[in-house]
Amino acid sequence: MQLSLIRIPFFFFLLLLIAPSLLYADTERRTALVIGNGDYNFGRLKNSVNDANDIREALKKLGFRVTMKKNAGRREMIEAINHFGDTLKDGGVGLFFYAGHAVQVDGNNYLIPINANVSDKDDIEHEAVDLNRILKKINIAKNNMNIVILDACRDNPFPSISRSMSRGLAIIPTTPTGTIISYATAAGQTASDGEGRNSPYTTALLKHIQEPGLSIEQVFKKVRNSLAMLTGGKQVPAEYTNLNGDFYFTPAKGNLSPANQVANNEDSAPTKMKKIKVIKTPGHWENTTSAIGTEVKTWIPPEYETRMVPDKQQ
Repeated sequence: MQLSLIRIPFFFFLLLLIAPSLLYADTERRTALVIGNGDYNFGRLKNSVNDANDIREALKKLGFRVTMKKNAGRREMIEAINHFGDTLKDGGVGLFFYAGHAVQVDGNNYLIPINANVSDKDDIEHEAVDLNRILKKINIAKNNMNIVILDACRDNPFPSISRSMSRGLAIIPTTPTGTIISYATAAGQTASDGEGRNSPYTTALLKHIQEPGLSIEQVFKKVRNSLAMLTGGKQVPAEYTNLNGDFYFTPAKGNLSPANQVANNEDSAPTKMKKIKVIKTPGHWENTTSAIGTEVKTWIPPEYETRMVPDKQQ
């Protein structure tokens, strides 16, 4: 009898080490779509596929059922996004991760497939994948929580038409309910591909999503601090959130449940909110023409907007 009591905890310990996803599966459904594009004929990226591979492995250990696409064409990306959206209708947590080229055109963000054939700005809409496609799928699914992570916009892949395109990615005006969107860098800025195996952003993300007991907001705050150290402050990520609950990639030590609870308890106290100012458009230099016809550089100050966020000191 004593031997049996010893064997049961030991078996459970082995299960935790070998297949943590089985333990998470009983508490919530976790679904992820991971895309890494790097082998472009234009602007090849050496780390984006590595980033996608390593994020996939980390998410699998955290209980996600992961669909992976590497060096995907437009049709393959669209089909994967459509399938991902259908899967989200079953509920749970959805996560979309993209590493690769992306551009902003007329305020819209586009993910660049491996087979994009672009010679003019007007080609982007038909050759790339609009980020709004994934956001629409999230809206339609109406599952409890979604995470969108974009390690993109590493440089301009189409320098011949760069003058007709905006730098970096645009801020998404409306974040879907129950969703957090993380950009590897601020709006209008570019992200580094990195010199090692992974980009600086993915390096920081891989480190912190596996730390026990951190809420998703704490994870991205730590990613921000680590990224600042890795890039000497040159790259600052940005997050836009419309979450209505808590999420933990990794549960606190001693707790096998992820303890991810969406705030639908009517008896819970209301969250106290506070106003903060955030940068809407970063300050930048623009080339302008003076009254006498000479070209001068003009500093355009940053634009700010007011947001309501939870007051952590309540």
